[in-house]
Amino acid sequence: MSRLKPHEKFLDLFFPPRCAICDTVLTTGSGHICDKCRTKLRPIKAPTCFKCGKEVLRDDIEYCADCRRKPRSYEKGFPVYKYVPPLTDSIMALKYAGKKEYASFFANAIYERYSKDFALLGIDTLVPVPVNKKKLASRGYNQAQLIAGLLGKRMNIPVRSDIIDRVSDTVAQKELTPEEREMNLRGAFTVKRQVDIGTVLLVDDIYTTGATIEACAQALKKAGVSKVYYTSIAIGEGE
Repeated sequence: MSRLKPHEKFLDLFFPPRCAICDTVLTTGSGHICDKCRTKLRPIKAPTCFKCGKEVLRDDIEYCADCRRKPRSYEKGFPVYKYVPPLTDSIMALKYAGKKEYASFFANAIYERYSKDFALLGIDTLVPVPVNKKKLASRGYNQAQLIAGLLGKRMNIPVRSDIIDRVSDTVAQKELTPEEREMNLRGAFTVKRQVDIGTVLLVDDIYTTGATIEACAQALKKAGVSKVYYTSIAIGEGE
């Protein structure tokens, strides 16, 4: 558990934090999750896919079924948890119920798990996965942007939202099959400006089939980015 700074402890006295999983009020200085809920989360454990980071069944399996079937434009993925309850409800609350404060827990979880890896990779820019303008207007925020902003502050790395844009109003990915997801996202992301950036870390909430991250990675490389990695709060179950 991370240690809170003095000003954060002071704020907790007047605005008690709530657990990012069960939403109960936490004691001052306890962080962003209660001890009971922490035991319910399922962190990703080895062995994992060499590409997307999803858990696989055996050490001799280098790539998951999805990554064996489909080429990936990104270099490697760094998901934190399995996308299973109760984490699923927490992510949905962040996205659709205005629980923006949950982003602090998720950003901290990514930082504590992978900050050393990111430093070794030489990550120099964070890019949140964009949402289309209609969703941004109705929701009022992009959850990936919230997480990326907090993570960028912890790592002292700039966050760029001006490189790629989501231009098409696609059908919700959760309603589609894996094949339909790929078709749905073709042309969904466009280059806003050319850049001279070495290594980017894409930031998103959930990795399912990888169609969104792949489409973003392709757009980033068209924009001039040399290497693209991704991180997410959660990823779907392995094979």
